[in-house]
Amino acid sequence: MQQPFLGPKVVLVTFLTLMGAFGLNLTAGQFFAPLNDTYGWDLTVLSLAVSLNMITWGIFQPVMGKLIDRFGPKSVIASSSALMGIAFILSATITQLWQFFLYYGVLTAIGFAGCGSMANSVLVSRWYVKKRAKMLTRSSMGMNIGQLILLPLTGFLIASSDFRSAFVVLGFIMLVIVVPTVLIVVKNNPKDVNQMPDGDSTPLFMDAKSASLTEALRSREFWIATLGFATCGFTLYLVTMHLPNFAVDLGGGKSLGGQLLGIAALASAFSMWITGQLTRAIGKKNLLVILYIIRLLAFIWLAMSPSIWQLYVFAVVYGISSMPIIPLVTGVIGDKFGKNAMGSILGFSWFIHQVSAALGVFLGGYLRSMTGDYVSAFWMGAALLAFGAVLTTLIKDHPVSANSKTLTQ
Repeated sequence: MQQPFLGPKVVLVTFLTLMGAFGLNLTAGQFFAPLNDTYGWDLTVLSLAVSLNMITWGIFQPVMGKLIDRFGPKSVIASSSALMGIAFILSATITQLWQFFLYYGVLTAIGFAGCGSMANSVLVSRWYVKKRAKMLTRSSMGMNIGQLILLPLTGFLIASSDFRSAFVVLGFIMLVIVVPTVLIVVKNNPKDVNQMPDGDSTPLFMDAKSASLTEALRSREFWIATLGFATCGFTLYLVTMHLPNFAVDLGGGKSLGGQLLGIAALASAFSMWITGQLTRAIGKKNLLVILYIIRLLAFIWLAMSPSIWQLYVFAVVYGISSMPIIPLVTGVIGDKFGKNAMGSILGFSWFIHQVSAALGVFLGGYLRSMTGDYVSAFWMGAALLAFGAVLTTLIKDHPVSANSKTLTQ
């Protein structure tokens, strides 16, 4: 008797992994105040650890991609999740500033590079072809749910105990829950358990060919999708890192920024589900264009926001167009270039995304310092999103092969 198709369990595990990975990586800001109170470390200096984390994460995306292509996503995701857990537990012992930079800025980022969106997208793409976009969006909802659960949990742990206990609990979530689940449930490929992608009984929907990283880098389609994705990175982290301070500029309390980001995460979770249902009817490219335009409108609204209530509107509209872009871009690249080299190809695309994200964080702060407000930074984000939307319309609807002939699925 043949066992049930393992794909749904794989998607559930990737959902759980992304909950832990994104939840942990985005908690850093909540540790700034207790670290400042305990050691007097300047908040500006502590924020540099976030920049280091982002750059390290970006640099290691191609590295992890190559490891995934060689050893498979299971071992990379499990070991990277373990590294994140260990790094957080080590953070409970910090007494020197360099330790926070090492444990969070470097080790956590390396772990995140191997168990974040790219790695889990590769795994899901190996198990699904026909339903790839839908399953990628379901898996990626873990990014939003992780923020909704683990960010409040971190605040509760810090308030009720101390920051060291919070680091330990978060670290053990990865080591005790995520890592064993990946090791026990996940298989690298359907063929490892004598199954086919999507649970089909024939290889009809198997990827016919896969391009290499070199072939992808020579492809116009890769650069169109990646440069559009880069505008997502710039604007995503511009909002994530600077919206709380912008809310304070408008007269809001220090907790308002976290509330707004929570609203955005909730809206993103709903949008992630809806886009997964609409992908086959509308198409990945068309949905991407729509989401870029929605985010563009949100940024125009933000640049013109003179009052607090308008920030709540922004949070909802922006949230709709935030995280769902990630699985759609992943699906487009998977459709174009196949699954065998997706680790390397997606890793390079994520590297460009993170370089752009770091630039967005830097320019947001720089323009705020130079002009006294964020208006010019938000208009810059809007201009980039318009560019990303136009670029995305140029994506062709057929896959790209090594010999430039059309592939079929």
